[in-house]
Amino acid sequence: MRAMASPCHSPFPLSPPSSCHGGGVLQLAATRAAASPFACYCRAPASPGGDHDDHDAGILQALASNGNGSVVSTQKVLDPGSEGDESGDGGGRRPSSRLRARDCAKRIMGLPVEERVKVLDLLQCKDGELTVSDYNDIISALARAGDHDSAVALFRALRPNGVVPDAQSYDTAVQCLCRKGAPDEAKEALDEMVARGFGPTIATFSAVVGCLCKRGRISRAMEVFDTMRAVGCEPTIRTYNNLIGGLCYVGRLEEALDLLNKLKESPKQTPDIYTFTIVLDGFCKVGRTDEATAIFQDAVRNGLSPTIFTYNALLNGHCKEGNPLKAYSLLMEMCGNGACPPDKISFSIVLQALLRAGETSAAWQTYKRMERAGFEADGRALDTLARGLCRRCAADISALADAREVFATLVASGHEPVSYTYCLMAQALARGGEVDAAVSLLGDMARKGYALRKRAYTDVVRALCERGRSRDALRVLALVIARDFVPGRNAFDALLGELARQGRWPDAMAVYAAAVKRGVLVSLKRHSKEALLAQETRESSVQLSVPQ
Repeated sequence: MRAMASPCHSPFPLSPPSSCHGGGVLQLAATRAAASPFACYCRAPASPGGDHDDHDAGILQALASNGNGSVVSTQKVLDPGSEGDESGDGGGRRPSSRLRARDCAKRIMGLPVEERVKVLDLLQCKDGELTVSDYNDIISALARAGDHDSAVALFRALRPNGVVPDAQSYDTAVQCLCRKGAPDEAKEALDEMVARGFGPTIATFSAVVGCLCKRGRISRAMEVFDTMRAVGCEPTIRTYNNLIGGLCYVGRLEEALDLLNKLKESPKQTPDIYTFTIVLDGFCKVGRTDEATAIFQDAVRNGLSPTIFTYNALLNGHCKEGNPLKAYSLLMEMCGNGACPPDKISFSIVLQALLRAGETSAAWQTYKRMERAGFEADGRALDTLARGLCRRCAADISALADAREVFATLVASGHEPVSYTYCLMAQALARGGEVDAAVSLLGDMARKGYALRKRAYTDVVRALCERGRSRDALRVLALVIARDFVPGRNAFDALLGELARQGRWPDAMAVYAAAVKRGVLVSLKRHSKEALLAQETRESSVQLSVPQ
């Protein structure tokens, strides 16, 4: 027996593949001579319990009454394009595609009340009573509810079942195909619409051009553009913007710029700021920021006000080209421009670029501006900024307060700093004289299982020894050893020197033994000599100061 084609004569299924298998589906049913059965796609039978005044409640109750929320018809449909037997013996017949009744009803239930009641009333009518206008209402309702697949399926099933689609049917179907990302099918439907003598609206033409351009189908978009002009439909600036965007998407920037320049001279259409922004963004993405800046200035000369998208495209271009300070200058200009202040994206683009380039001072200023504007930097940016400020402390200890502020913000925001950030913060605190905070931070790291960098705990040990706090320095060294790390030579040397200076020889010998045991070469003899020499110098100074 020869398999028959779908009654819709279309490559589009009546429902997504996941809804075409198993129980709980509504099967399309009719013969060629029967009235169109499409209301059954979404309509459930009346509830056994009787009529309901509330249409919405009746629909839902009927759907729920089947246990699995669906209705299955027992009839089959004969493919209108077949030459098979119609005698009912099963030859030339096949079940049609299926559609979930519950899904359709739920989508329609989300529409505004008046429209929902109207559509549900239509779904309760007999199939033969529905006109093409009624079907247009159902198709439009499905489209507005976001069920583009079902809307297209219902449209494709109209003509094979005796209902002739009109211009509105085609317009809605084409735009549904565009919204579901099917540019080639949308163009085919548009061509069919024109061939049947219907005039697509400007919005429909523009939607198809835009959908094709988003997928890089520029040649096909040009064909639609030419068809649009041939039928006397003048493209709008939105249509041109879609076409220019498609040219930029495939890298044909010179053609896009040429079309922009032609629009500037055209008496019919005037480019808007979005036209300039699309071309500008295209040049920025390929590292041609100087040309993008010229386009930006041209837009301003033409009396157009740049939008936040225009600025962000240019900011991104400067940063990608390795000129974060140019982006920073433009951002500061935006901050002083009340007409178009920067948004969170603007700040984030520049902040991250400055941090990557090591421009910590400008990054700090950007962060403060961002904070005053009411935006929060993400955890990664805060982490990087904290590290940059900690490094600055080596040359400018005044940066310590800024580093502490950012570090505290990072912790308070719930973003855990990485181990490296903890270590740099401990180093900065030790250098700034806040040794207790540094020791506390090392303790936090140990409790969280983070690795302790040698430079971090060495700086803390040195800072403690410089303040004569050898016992605390010993505790830090013991913490490091307990973590199965081998302390560096500098840490042992700093502690040995301080213990020798204080004359705590038993403790010094214990530290020296710990170093030797771990293969760290230190000289206790040198520290002993230095301590004795320092003591002799102090005694001589005291003798000289006593009057004879």
